Amino acid sequence: MRAGGRPRRWWQFLVVPLSIWLMLTAGGTAALLWAQTQSRAGMVQRFDLRMHLVGDFVTSYVAEVLERERLQATALLADPVVSNRDFLRSVSGFGYPAAVLLDAQGRLLRAVPANSALIGQDLTIGYPHLRTAVRDGQPAVSPVVPSAVRREPVVAFAVPFTTPSGRRVFSGAIAVTRSPLSAYLATAWTLADIRVQLTDDAGMIAADNRAMDRTAPALNSANPDLAEALAAHDQGRYSSGGRWWRYVSMRISGAPWRLSAAVPEDALFASVHGNETAGRVAVGTAAAVGLLVVVAAGRARRHRNELQTSEQRFRKVFDNSRIGMLITDPGGRFLRVNPALGQMLGVPPDELVGRPFAELTHPDDLDACVAAVQSCVTGRRDGFEVHKRYRHGAGHYIEAIVTSALLRDPNGQPQFFTTQVLDMTERNALERTRVQQQAELAQRAEQLQEANAQMADFLTMLTHDVRQPLTGIVARGELLIDEWHELGDDDRQRYVRQMTATGHRADQLVEEILTLAQLDAGAIVARPVVLDLSQVVPEAVAAQGLAPGQAIAVLAPDQSIALADPAHLHLILGNLIGNAVKYGAPPVTIRIMGHPGHVDIHVTDNGEGVPAAFVPHLFDRFARADSGVAITKPGTGLGLYLVRQLAEAGGISVAYRPHQPHGSTFVLTVPRPPRRPGTTTLSGTDPRKRGVGITTKRGS
Repeated sequence: MRAGGRPRRWWQFLVVPLSIWLMLTAGGTAALLWAQTQSRAGMVQRFDLRMHLVGDFVTSYVAEVLERERLQATALLADPVVSNRDFLRSVSGFGYPAAVLLDAQGRLLRAVPANSALIGQDLTIGYPHLRTAVRDGQPAVSPVVPSAVRREPVVAFAVPFTTPSGRRVFSGAIAVTRSPLSAYLATAWTLADIRVQLTDDAGMIAADNRAMDRTAPALNSANPDLAEALAAHDQGRYSSGGRWWRYVSMRISGAPWRLSAAVPEDALFASVHGNETAGRVAVGTAAAVGLLVVVAAGRARRHRNELQTSEQRFRKVFDNSRIGMLITDPGGRFLRVNPALGQMLGVPPDELVGRPFAELTHPDDLDACVAAVQSCVTGRRDGFEVHKRYRHGAGHYIEAIVTSALLRDPNGQPQFFTTQVLDMTERNALERTRVQQQAELAQRAEQLQEANAQMADFLTMLTHDVRQPLTGIVARGELLIDEWHELGDDDRQRYVRQMTATGHRADQLVEEILTLAQLDAGAIVARPVVLDLSQVVPEAVAAQGLAPGQAIAVLAPDQSIALADPAHLHLILGNLIGNAVKYGAPPVTIRIMGHPGHVDIHVTDNGEGVPAAFVPHLFDRFARADSGVAITKPGTGLGLYLVRQLAEAGGISVAYRPHQPHGSTFVLTVPRPPRRPGTTTLSGTDPRKRGVGITTKRGS
C-alpha cells in the first residue's frame, strides 16, 4: 500500500525491471551486430589476402617466363646467323603459338609462324613492349595486342640479350584465349560465381577464370558494372544483377596488367550466414526470456506471498544442482551440503555437516582461504572466489573453483556463507595437456617452417643453378647431332669442350646436392683413420684436374700424421682448392704445419679476398657475396657450408683469415691420433726450415 491508502497499479512494479530488460536487449543486439560486422570483415580480409597471393603468383610467373626466355635465347639464339631450325626449336620449348626475333634496330629476323613479308621490317613502331626491349635493353611485357604474324589477340614477353653480333630481342606471345594464366585463375578460388580477370591498362582482358572467345572482349563489355567500379576505386562493392558484389584489384609488378576479382557477397559470406541466423535467434530468445524475467520480477514485487514458493524453489535447486553447493557458518563449519558436493568429495553429505572446511583443505591452500573468510567477516568485502584443493574421501586431492558470498542479518551481522564448488580437476588436467600440446605444436611448426625455408632455398638453387648447365648440355648436344656433318673439327671440339666443362659443373652441383641431402637426413657419419697429410693433400690437388698453366704449390714435411675421414677430407680440400682457383688469383699455396696435438693445413690464394661485411656469413647455407669477383662466377653458395658441416662431423675445425697484402687463407685444424705410451709424437717441421716443397702442376 502506498502512503494515503491508494494501491499501486500493476504496471508500476514493472518499470525498473522493464528498463533493465530494454538496456540488456539493446546491448545484446549491438553486440550481435558488432560480431556479425567483425565476422564479415574477417571474410573480406581473407578474400583480400587470397587476392594478393594470386597476384604474387602472377608476378612470379611473369618473372620466371622472362628469365627462361633470356636463358634459352642466350643459349640457342646468340650465333651470328640463327638458323630457322634453332629458332623453331627454341620457340617450341616454350609452346608459344607465335614468336619473333629482332636485331638491335628492331628489324624482324625470324618469326613463327613464318611470314617472309615481314622479314626486315621494324616491328617496334607498332609494339611498345618491343620498343622498350630494343631501345632500353629492358625485359617488357605487352598489353593485349594483335599478334604480328597471326593477328589474333595475344600477350607477349620480350627479352633483350647480348650476342657477339650485338643486342637481339626474343619475344614469345601467348594467345589470351589459351593462356595458362586463365587455367590458373580458374582454379585459384573455389567461391561460387567468382569472376577473376587480368586486364591491361586499356581494359582488355588478358586472362579470365571463365571461358573466353577469340575476340578478347574488353572488361567494359564483359562486366561493365565491375569496370565502372574499378574506375572509381581499387576495391569496394557494387550492385549488379540484383546482387551486391565485393571486388578487389591490384597491379601486377613487371607487367602492364591489373588483377581484379569480384564475388557476390551472398557467396562470400555464405559460411557465416548460419552463425548470424543463430545469433539473431539467440538474441531473440534471450529477449523473450528477459521479458519473462521482467514479468516474474513484477509479480514477485506485487505478490509477497510468492516468497515461500521462491524458498522452496531454492531448496530444490540446491538439492538437485549438479554443482557442489554448501552453507557454512561464519566460522567455516558446514551447515548444509548438497548431494553433488558429497559425491564430488567422496563423503556422504550427512557426514560433512558440522565439520570445518579446514579439515578438507590442502595445507598449502588453507592460509589463502582463511584470509578470504576473515576479509568478509570483517566487512572488507561481501564474497570471494578462490582456486583450492579439497581432500577426497579416497585420500587424493581434487582441484576446484570456490565462489562464496556472505549473507548478513538485518542488523548487518554475519549470518552464513553460501558457497558453490565447481570441480576443475579434469578441466585443469585437460588445460595442462592442451598447453603442453600447444608448446609441442609450436615446436613442430618452427621445425616445419625451418624445413620449408630450407626447401625453398633448395628449389631456388635447383631452378637457377642446376637447370642452366643441363640446358646448355642438351642444347649443344642437339646441335652436334643435327649438324655433325656440317661442322668442322674445330667446331665439334669446341662444342664437346663446352659440354664437358658444363658437365663437370653439373657433376659438382649434384655432388653438393647429394652431400647436402645426407647432412639434412643425418646420414653423414665420420669414420676417422690415421692418415699422412703429406700424401693426402697432393692427391687432393691432383684430383682437381686443373687446366693447363695452373699450378698449386704444396709445402709439407716428409711426414705429417693426423686423424680424419679420408673421403670427407678429400671433399673438404676439393672445395677449398676449387674456391681458391675459382675466386682467387695465383699463386695458390697449400702449407702443412705440424703441432703437438694437431696439424694445420693453410690454403692461401692472392686474389681480392672475402669482403669484410660477408665474413660472418662465409660458412652459411646458400650464402654468396653480393660484391667483388663472387658476382661474376656461378655458384650455389653450398661449398663452404658443406666444408664446415663435414669438418665438424669429423672433429676438424675450419677458419678464415685474410692474407696479407691481399688474398684469402683457409685453415683446417686436423687432430692427431691419441698418443700411445712409449711413443714419440710426430710434431712436424716447418717446410721452410726443412726445405721440403712440392709444386703440383696438372695438365702442363
